Amino acid sequence: MTAAQRRREIGRVLRASLRGHTADVIGLVVWSAIQSAPAILSGLLIARAIDEGFLAGDTATGLGWLGLFAASVLAGAIATRHTYLRLAAIIEPFRDELVTRTVRAALHRSATPGAGAQSAGVARLTHQVEIAREAYASALLVVQAFLVSMLGAVIGLTALAPVFLLFVVPPVAVALALFFFALPGMAKRQRRSIIADEQIAETAETVTGGLRDIVACGAEERVAYAVGEHIDGQARATKELARFTAIRTLAVAIGGWLPMLLILGFGSWLLDRGITIGAILGALTYASQGVHEALRTLVRGIGNTGLWLFVSMARIVE
Repeated sequence: MTAAQRRREIGRVLRASLRGHTADVIGLVVWSAIQSAPAILSGLLIARAIDEGFLAGDTATGLGWLGLFAASVLAGAIATRHTYLRLAAIIEPFRDELVTRTVRAALHRSATPGAGAQSAGVARLTHQVEIAREAYASALLVVQAFLVSMLGAVIGLTALAPVFLLFVVPPVAVALALFFFALPGMAKRQRRSIIADEQIAETAETVTGGLRDIVACGAEERVAYAVGEHIDGQARATKELARFTAIRTLAVAIGGWLPMLLILGFGSWLLDRGITIGAILGALTYASQGVHEALRTLVRGIGNTGLWLFVSMARIVE
């Protein structure tokens, strides 16, 4: 199976997992929209609380705006609970589909004349299927959270003052481009790690089944070298994958921290153009609690569990 065929098959399986649960997908979208209320309102309500309340000497008004913010957080928490319930209804049937596919493939290969036991199939069933299930759930969550937070931040910043978008959107775009440019290399090394894991399972099964013959022939060193090669290969792939952490950290720094620094750095320039202190603090709230956290979660989720999902699914559909 070529790489293009693997990608098409992975896409088909993932689309099928969503297509069969239309009601749950719609419910997930609806509750996600409600969940976005704190992300949309946070900066606006904080700006109003400062400008119209505390800075104006009206503490009651300021506390009232903050009370509305607390109510939006409560609504978001309730929506988060329903979001997880809808997500579970999508994920569990997806895991069952992967188990069925893996068992069917292992039985087919084992029934082939001359084929040995499918220890790699056991590794896929007990390890990779569970990884794919957890990774799929995590990927859906982080993508959903990123879209909700970014949409809320963009709407809120636009309502505060469209000029804030100049300090937020370009750095986020650069950070996303950098991160997704590095993803193919990360996926390649993750795939090497998973294949090495399967080879370790195959070799271990062969070695444990023939220990007596290995000792009788004096082949301990040769067998140890063969097993060690697979273990070392997995270790090398894992180390190479870890080096990409620097790119992920750089992406978060550009898209998450740079907007806050730009807003602070141009603070006096914004004040000279009629932007209030409350609006600046509201924009900082969107940049720190919305954009930065959403980007950090997305990079961490896609860079870890997202890669595991793609590579594990590639091995399963093969």
